[in-house]
Amino acid sequence: MGATIKNNVDALLARKGWTRYRLSKESGVTMSVIYSLGAKESGPSAEILLKLANALNCTVDELLKSQESEVAQ
Repeated sequence: MGATIKNNVDALLARKGWTRYRLSKESGVTMSVIYSLGAKESGPSAEILLKLANALNCTVDELLKSQESEVAQ
């Protein structure tokens, strides 16, 4: 799950033209947490997901959904 979240965050950042630093400032999530998104298999806490989703103007579901599930639908 961690890698999926990292990939989705990276895609949203690219779409917005933001850097990870800007995401950190907009969300209040530390840079170390943002850079370690893909490191843990379980992914970040619900609180971190909510902060990231709010900053990126997306839903938590968009952060969690794998690209494979979008293709299957």
